[in-house]
Amino acid sequence: MNPGRNPSRRRVLRGVGALGTGSALAGLAGAAIEAADTTATAPPADGPLLRDLPQVSSRAGRLEHTLSMATTSTVVGGRRLRLDTYNNGLPGEILRIRPGDQVRLLLRNQMVPTGLLPACDDLDKGRKHSDCLPKAQGLPEVEDLRKETFATNVHVHGLQVSPSGRSDNMDVRVDPGGSFQYVYDIPKDQPAGLHWYHPHHHGSTTHQAWSGLSGPIIVEGDIDRVPEIAAMRERTIVVSSLRVDANGENPTDFMLPAGDDEGYDALPGVQAERLYTLNGQLRPVARIQPGETQRWRVLNAVPHRELWLRVEGHTLHWIGADGIPFDRTRPVPAIMLASGNRAEFVVRGGKPGRYRIEAAAYHPGGSRADRPALRLGTLEVTGRKTSGRIPDRLVAPRRMPDLPVARHRTITVSRDNSGHHGPGPRFTINGRLFDMNRIDVEAEAGTVEEWRFINEDAYQHPMHIHINPFQIVDTKGVPRGDTSWYTDPGIWWDTHRLPPHGELTLRTYFRPDAHGKTVFHCHVLPHEDHGTMANLLIRPPCGHCHEGHD
Repeated sequence: MNPGRNPSRRRVLRGVGALGTGSALAGLAGAAIEAADTTATAPPADGPLLRDLPQVSSRAGRLEHTLSMATTSTVVGGRRLRLDTYNNGLPGEILRIRPGDQVRLLLRNQMVPTGLLPACDDLDKGRKHSDCLPKAQGLPEVEDLRKETFATNVHVHGLQVSPSGRSDNMDVRVDPGGSFQYVYDIPKDQPAGLHWYHPHHHGSTTHQAWSGLSGPIIVEGDIDRVPEIAAMRERTIVVSSLRVDANGENPTDFMLPAGDDEGYDALPGVQAERLYTLNGQLRPVARIQPGETQRWRVLNAVPHRELWLRVEGHTLHWIGADGIPFDRTRPVPAIMLASGNRAEFVVRGGKPGRYRIEAAAYHPGGSRADRPALRLGTLEVTGRKTSGRIPDRLVAPRRMPDLPVARHRTITVSRDNSGHHGPGPRFTINGRLFDMNRIDVEAEAGTVEEWRFINEDAYQHPMHIHINPFQIVDTKGVPRGDTSWYTDPGIWWDTHRLPPHGELTLRTYFRPDAHGKTVFHCHVLPHEDHGTMANLLIRPPCGHCHEGHD
């Protein structure tokens, strides 16, 4: 076993009958399914020095840039891979902007299919269903799979911009060979912090995320002018998970949702492994001097799992979440990042030595298995001692508008094991799978609403609402002894986990200048791709709507 990789051990290759029942399983006898493993292995060797990502900055209130999505040859951990990237980078460049800017992104789709398997021929009785794509109810035709996997668009996750037209429009589709001109008008009150861009075409988000297609967006602002913060060395770190086969390519196969700790199963059981990278590097080394303070901006771009981030022997001085700064510094031993979450914190170098940067071991509650610790990199404390400062007070807190709650809603996330929708479980929102032509929720711009999420499942589904962040009002069902949950109502989020078989109530403000159709969904992308998403229509302010309940 190569210690430079985190292998995807196959549990026992199971028949698809373990995933569901009924006619959806017809024709899949003998097909194999890949399931992931995170069994700890011997401590791996350290990688190279952690690199800084290239960046593109706005000038005179404007950023104009081209994002070319193309199949690229790249080297990770000494191994040559062939993956889809933005502008040949793994991950994409940092886009650095300011409130009030206009951002123009020309997206070009130059991807070509890789990791392809042939369709199974029902007449070829000698062929193993582990090396071909089967046919069954609930699965797309093989040609449709190939077309959908490489269709794309862009979501600017965290930016509070219009969801319509050429802005953050989830109905945009760009097929290979095509292009689309995006234009985003950044509001003048956009909070300062770390956001990101990534593909969001329904049905292909998981595959493209496993190629490492993501990139940071940094909005500069008030927190950057805090003297102690301004004096620090800054690191922007993207945590990715690359899924690669024996040829170094991302397999094009059927990705099925699952309710276990990995959140997915693959059909057929392609021999594949996942490489967890920081800025596209395996287990890199970040250097810091004893006593030096550094500002770290960390994005969890892994599409299928949370990371309980810690730096061995060091306190994380937390200063912002999901792109919105805190009013004061919060010292914590670790920070839980669901898929899509961002955290900004200060690290002060301790005693000289080498310390693990890792996703700490985590038990998600109930009968679910423990997640073992996952080594991501190393912090090396070396050099002359210095004396960096950490501020206590930061910036004026962002406040919820003092408006009555216009509407209370109840939204239920549940599991459907019937097999009626195809192999594997499906996770529904209010009993429905996603339909891009159906409006599920209507809200009015300029109003405050409370949403009560009920989780009828044991899985901690991280729910993400596009455009408008929210605050947590109430949480029920947090597993006993689990310290990874943050219930401070002063923290703003755009993505938050639901407790297993529990509830989460949030309050959000639909800003008056961003209306149109958008979505909310589970940010475990194999779940979202298979229907755990709903359309949200934000209507323009009407000024005379009444309070109500859904």
